[in-house]
Amino acid sequence: MMETIVVKIENTYVSLAHVGKSEGRFVVHAFKSACLPENLIGAEAGRNPALLAAFLIPVLQGSGFPVKDLAVYLGGGTELFSEYRFSETLDEPARAQRRGQTEDSMLAGASAPLYRVKYYEYDGVDKGLSASAVLAADTVFCDRLSSELTKGGYRVTLISSSLSAFAGVAGTVSGLGERVIVLCAEKREMQSALFIDGRLARLARIAKGTDAQDPVRPLLPFITNETKVVLCGSGAKDARFLERLEKAGALSIEAVYPGMTADTGLPGFSGEEGSFPEAFAAAAFFGKEGASSYFSEARDVRKSGVGLRIACIVVFVVAAFACVLPLATLTAVEREKEENLARLKTPFYADAAEKLDIYRALVTEYSELLEAEATLPMRDPSHADMLEKTLSGLLTGTQIIEMYYEKGNGILIDFTTKDVASFDRRKDALSGDKDIFLYEAKLREKISGEEDAGAEEEEEEWHIQIRVTLAPAALEAP
Repeated sequence: MMETIVVKIENTYVSLAHVGKSEGRFVVHAFKSACLPENLIGAEAGRNPALLAAFLIPVLQGSGFPVKDLAVYLGGGTELFSEYRFSETLDEPARAQRRGQTEDSMLAGASAPLYRVKYYEYDGVDKGLSASAVLAADTVFCDRLSSELTKGGYRVTLISSSLSAFAGVAGTVSGLGERVIVLCAEKREMQSALFIDGRLARLARIAKGTDAQDPVRPLLPFITNETKVVLCGSGAKDARFLERLEKAGALSIEAVYPGMTADTGLPGFSGEEGSFPEAFAAAAFFGKEGASSYFSEARDVRKSGVGLRIACIVVFVVAAFACVLPLATLTAVEREKEENLARLKTPFYADAAEKLDIYRALVTEYSELLEAEATLPMRDPSHADMLEKTLSGLLTGTQIIEMYYEKGNGILIDFTTKDVASFDRRKDALSGDKDIFLYEAKLREKISGEEDAGAEEEEEEWHIQIRVTLAPAALEAP
């Protein structure tokens, strides 16, 4: 049996799982978790790989797991993650451009100079939109963390993404319904994977957990009346959180448990049944280099060896050429160089050099403008005016969750409001506009506020989704 210790470094905690693989089946033998100290929470862990390793080594030693191979998965504090969405009809060049824009935006404010960037492709579609993600990890951080753990007596076989690992494990229960959200819920952070017809459609890392004032709000764009929620992590036992999920409109809510193993092929677990949701969250499929792998020891050693050999060959060739080149030739080259430098200092050449510098600056500026123009989306003036009308009136005082334009279908706006009466008045007024066709895309849902004698209307909060399109007459106008 191939065995390893899965080390998942999340934003506020680390989890360890002693995982084995036998006859193509992953088995969780045991697991442990530990909260990160304050000086390693969030981005601090990414800035201090040596300090992080110094924390991990005693935790690993105290786990009692009889394994020295580690598969390390990076979480919110040690990994950059950005999801981007696009129409499923978009061709590959346009998708590549969209991916490049997301990568540039994600790394624009990054603190490290060098990152390992990987693309995580989804295979599902939600409401006509596809999604994928860009993942990145600091190269120096990966190398330093691996080196420090090696000094502590362990061998790092893989460094990858905690979020993609969660999506891989979550996929084992994705067939429990047509629309399934697998939610790893902890007190201070969450991970969410949405599956449509068993295919991954959305992936999210949520900075706040079940202890947040409104932990369900970030999940509202994913939950519909047909959504089944499958919980893992400590939040699977949080009665307050379960009640809020139920009020959000989920079709059903349940935690992963050992009894599902025989039917779904879940990893087995040798501990108590009540701990299985936490074990499921701690596990990960290891040993496979996929699109989310940042570092694999064998692969990097091979690359380093090839690079070293090439460098040695280049140095040898240059040295041999320098030795063979006659001294007389070298002298002639030096003399010609001095003459050219003296000629360039004359007024005629100085003026030409200045004009050449100006020309080069203009060419550079023009090239940058062309690149910037290529990244700008084509603006539809009609839809721009329609959006301006909508935002300036109808959506005043609302909280927009998501908004996007679909070609041929107008603009879909997902939002919440605490003053539904004012919204209805503005909507009725805007409905008289001959150029705009507006309707609610699905039944509105009340997500907070109790119906009693003392409750006031403005204290209730509603989740509403509207679609705004141009009226046929406006579309035909020149």
